[in-house]
Amino acid sequence: DVYHPSGGGELLAQLAAKTSRPSDGPNFLLASDFGGFSHYKQALPQVSAIVVAPFAGGDAAVIADLWMHCREVKWIHSLSTGMDTIVPVLRELSGIESVQVTNSRNSFSASLAEYAVMAMLHFNKQVPRLQTNAASKNWDKFLMPVLTGKTVGFVGFGNIAQATARLCKGFGMRTIAVRRQGSLEGVEEILDEVVETGSADATRVFAESDFVICSLPGTPATHHYCGASEFAAMKPGSVFISVGRGSCVDEAALAAALDKGGIAGAALDVFEKEPLPEDSPLWQRPNVLISAHNADLTEDYMDLAWGTFLQRFEEFRAGKPMPQVDLEAGY
Repeated sequence: DVYHPSGGGELLAQLAAKTSRPSDGPNFLLASDFGGFSHYKQALPQVSAIVVAPFAGGDAAVIADLWMHCREVKWIHSLSTGMDTIVPVLRELSGIESVQVTNSRNSFSASLAEYAVMAMLHFNKQVPRLQTNAASKNWDKFLMPVLTGKTVGFVGFGNIAQATARLCKGFGMRTIAVRRQGSLEGVEEILDEVVETGSADATRVFAESDFVICSLPGTPATHHYCGASEFAAMKPGSVFISVGRGSCVDEAALAAALDKGGIAGAALDVFEKEPLPEDSPLWQRPNVLISAHNADLTEDYMDLAWGTFLQRFEEFRAGKPMPQVDLEAGY
């Protein structure tokens, strides 16, 4: 049996509609809070897996409430990629070390890679200038920049960054990354150079790049990883793009860097506090693109998340290895 702590009205209904019940498939217990699961009290001891849907209102704290009632759980899966709200809860659970934990990694990498490329093209091709010219009927025949030969620096080189790097290589761009695994092994075709996280050379990724893309997960170790010193190292005319977790970026430092003109612009899909407060200094800037953490909220979002879950379920049922979330690292 699988139980799914979730809510969110229509999204939950869509998920439930996708829940088939073949003779050898999973049975689902659906609820959004501890009270909702009280109706399944007799079934809870047989639950073997837990699925959380944060984007549909699923609160990871419910897992802690139900933990003592679900003694047979062997697997916990998140239908989202980010684990920053789930990992702290799991770390406190007795016996969690014997439970497999997975997430929807790589489910939404393609759409986030497209967003990053869109942002690069937006600034590189001077789209705001083109729009202003069109509005003012100004025939402005300026030199048009290209992405070819430009350097893109990745802060973190997980699935999102790797999907983006593949697209960048199609534009003939140089790729460099700061990465916990300071090695090119397995990514030689899409990454030209790597700098190990924590090394004294890490700031060089910011200094050498025309575009810096942060896709770090949200953990205590990555909090405000992109701060004043990193933005100060970026070269004039460069652009900062954030598609990982908002907590990784010092927004006040970013605003200050934009004020000083040290960097040309920014494209931000994630923020430390969401929704972004109205008094944020990032609003109302012509050189800042802001999206409401929806760069990966595509028409097929639910299908992608559910497809990854079903793949993990088949692996779980067959006793095959699954890509695990590292609870110590936080992702």
